[in-house]
Amino acid sequence: MEEYKSFVVTIQVFPRSEGSGSVVHWTLEYDKLHDEIVHPETLLQFVQDISKDIDVCLT
Repeated sequence: MEEYKSFVVTIQVFPRSEGSGSVVHWTLEYDKLHDEIVHPETLLQFVQDISKDIDVCLT
């Protein structure tokens, strides 16, 4: 996180309109310190893994 001025993660959960379960929306907003810093794409796999772990716990 030393490469970013700010980094905000927002998680929104909405019940499905039909059937059981919910839909989860993750939003990652960040401001890099400079243009040479790569986008935090490695976090996408992390977010996906967390979502799957939570799903296992809730079902």
